[in-house]
Amino acid sequence: MTHTLLLVAMVFLLTACDGWGAGQGSDSSSDAPVESGLSDGAGERSKAESGTNSAISDSASAQIDQWMAQYDDGPGGAVMVIQSGEVVHQKGYGLADVDQESPITPQTLFHLGSVGKQLTAMGVLMLVDQGQVDLDDPISAYIPELDWMDEGVTVRRLLHHTAGVMGYDDSDDIYNALLAASPNPSNEDVVTALSPFQAMQFDPGEEFHYSNTGYDLLGLLIERISGQTYAQFMETAIFAPLGMTNTFALPNERRFGPSVAQSYASDGPYEPDVLDNVNGSGSIYSTLGDLYLYDQALDSETLLSSDWLAEMVTSGTLNNGQETHYGFGVEVDTYGDYDYVGHQGSWLGFDSYYLRFPEASLSIVVLLNLDDAEQDAETTAFAIADLYLP
Repeated sequence: MTHTLLLVAMVFLLTACDGWGAGQGSDSSSDAPVESGLSDGAGERSKAESGTNSAISDSASAQIDQWMAQYDDGPGGAVMVIQSGEVVHQKGYGLADVDQESPITPQTLFHLGSVGKQLTAMGVLMLVDQGQVDLDDPISAYIPELDWMDEGVTVRRLLHHTAGVMGYDDSDDIYNALLAASPNPSNEDVVTALSPFQAMQFDPGEEFHYSNTGYDLLGLLIERISGQTYAQFMETAIFAPLGMTNTFALPNERRFGPSVAQSYASDGPYEPDVLDNVNGSGSIYSTLGDLYLYDQALDSETLLSSDWLAEMVTSGTLNNGQETHYGFGVEVDTYGDYDYVGHQGSWLGFDSYYLRFPEASLSIVVLLNLDDAEQDAETTAFAIADLYLP
């Protein structure tokens, strides 16, 4: 994997940097509790092992603090590490709002960018589980205005980024048509913008091509089938049942609340974007705490059965049988000896990465509010993984 050399170089460079002390982040970390009720010998052994694990965890937390100390005086981020269901590291670093000098804490809300695609996929699978959607139906079965598309443009291929649709993220003409449809486009406007061009990039299933437009069509599918807006569906079907009270999808006035991080480029803060109300490809704000609740739901059947959760993290395949290493809204690949599930997100200065190693019971979340960080969220997440993986 190309991650390996990159991360070794990152660890060497960061630990060699002069002036890097322990970070002064906003802390809410905890260690896993020690099991009780063991025999005396086993109990002493458990305490010794627990002490060793605690020391390792403390050392790893100190290293994370050191890496994140670079953000103390400006925009920064929040980091969470979950091991065997327990939060072993959870801190904020730097400023959520530079002008207000408000610190980032574990309760700060960040835009998740494309990390939100897996929540769109989760929503679609919930409708499939309810018998309202078939993964192998053409998308035109649910959005009739798209009947010009090949029948091979199925729900499954849209989830896998193998449908071949030419989108607004691929064509300036389609993007301009989208803005011409509305000054603040919606998912319905995406269909309006696509229809005059009726353009495909390749035959369905022939290639993998990452498509925001494809996931926005899935967002519209959710709206058409559920009879709710995308934001309402996410709230009632996922966020509320999991207790994710600090998570929401746009449009929502909560995005301007005091706990929401401002995002920054090197020359100043970002302003809202005209595509903010297009849902499905990534329009969700959340916190470390709420993402912990979501992470734990992936290890249970709270939202979906284990069979559908397994399908979600199964790689798609092309027509020639080649695996794409992308499931439903998530990358699925290997890192060293471990299988991982992950996804990066970036939008208007926000940078995020959500990484899971199911076999090692390890999850890592990195949320940043600047787009020119020396080490991006993905690089940081894998470097942190190196600290905790056996």
